[in-house]
Amino acid sequence: MKVNDTPVDFLFLDQNKVSQVIEQCVKGDITIDYQPGHPHGFVNSIYLAEIALCKVLWDPSGVVGKLKSKAIPFSPVFQTAIIQKFYWEANFSLENGYKGIYKKDVSYITGCCFRSVSCLNQVLFAINETYLMNEKGATSIADSFSMVPSKYSHRIYEIFTLITEDQDCLKKALNMMRDLIRETGSLMKSKSFLN
Repeated sequence: MKVNDTPVDFLFLDQNKVSQVIEQCVKGDITIDYQPGHPHGFVNSIYLAEIALCKVLWDPSGVVGKLKSKAIPFSPVFQTAIIQKFYWEANFSLENGYKGIYKKDVSYITGCCFRSVSCLNQVLFAINETYLMNEKGATSIADSFSMVPSKYSHRIYEIFTLITEDQDCLKKALNMMRDLIRETGSLMKSKSFLN
């Protein structure tokens, strides 16, 4: 649907479910499930992001306002949980990607790089205390943060252009991904998110 030429989605959600999931998130219980339309997966914190970022137009019973108060300020427990879950997975996905080089498995390596990038986006949003709504546009948004590897989105685009059947290009792409993960780790160390 469009309102004044702006695409608008109407989401009808169970307020009890949303409230329950927000409680999980602020306590550090982060889950991710396969769901069409979310190539990285549906992270339960999407509900938290939707509440934190929504503009309340009408809330006569105060339900949205009450839920918003749980999302703001940014929960340090939630922040730590996101960082721990997704920084580990960014590395794990990258290491799996290296296993596809000798087979020139472009599809597999692309998938591993996508997961690494999606996980890094989660981490970068968390260290910058910003809620991540979904994968669309996340890399470009992350590029605007104060704590982000230099030329972040440009380097990610370059990584994906290198994923071809050429083994040297595959190695270069994965090594560039490793550099981004390490630089993100250095940013986290500078703010004491890693020991």
